[in-house]
Amino acid sequence: MMANKAILALALVALCAVARANDPTEALPGVKDLTPDNFDKIVDGSKAALIEFYAPWCGHCKSLTPEYKKLGELIAKDPALNARVVIAKVNADDHQSLGERFQVRGFPTIKWFPRGRPTDSMDYNSGRTAEAMLEFIKKQIEYDNSFAVVPPLSEIAIKFTEGEVDAAAALKEAKDAVSKLDDDVKDNAALYIKYLEKAGEKGKEYIETELARLLKMVKGGKMSTNKLVEVSKKISVLESFSKAEVEAEMEGEVGEEEDAEYIDVE
Repeated sequence: MMANKAILALALVALCAVARANDPTEALPGVKDLTPDNFDKIVDGSKAALIEFYAPWCGHCKSLTPEYKKLGELIAKDPALNARVVIAKVNADDHQSLGERFQVRGFPTIKWFPRGRPTDSMDYNSGRTAEAMLEFIKKQIEYDNSFAVVPPLSEIAIKFTEGEVDAAAALKEAKDAVSKLDDDVKDNAALYIKYLEKAGEKGKEYIETELARLLKMVKGGKMSTNKLVEVSKKISVLESFSKAEVEAEMEGEVGEEEDAEYIDVE
């Protein structure tokens, strides 16, 4: 009789442990819990974000919890990804205003918020394993790195930064290339011309210095959405001047050039 009671007690303990492991309200390592009070402070466009909107009573949400925990741990262990993306969750049953704000119609709903566009989300509809979500994030980060890149001009920019051509030759080649481009990429192309001209005046190190300055501005926040998109385009173009990955946590002081205007708030 005592043995049966002991077995039953152990079974209950095991069931409770499973229930806790599958509780979406529990704090998960590497996963931020969002509320109306902190949402805009954390999802501010300085990083991309993958966010789960859940309800505590939802069976599918409970099943997702171990995988979401694993995803948070994987991102936290990868410095490059951790510097670029936030993994978060919202109890949309308790915080219905956030569910309504982002048009959540069922649970769980997972949304991707690109860097530089904190109000421009897209639904994630792929696999619900940590590996599938991680693969999606990596592809989105790759796209984010190049969303304003103009490949023919990036090739010229890389030749310049690697010393194959000087600034004057790179600028001439870039201007010739721009004349052959479609109109829909000419705004981004103009950034290459601007930065090559600046590098010709101030030296090759200008590219790295300006990139560090803009990255620091984005990290600091205090920009309207439209201005954040503008700065993100510039970062994308500047990053395309080099094959090497640039750390998002680079330090540097905000300079006094024209982009300093982006520190205001609408």
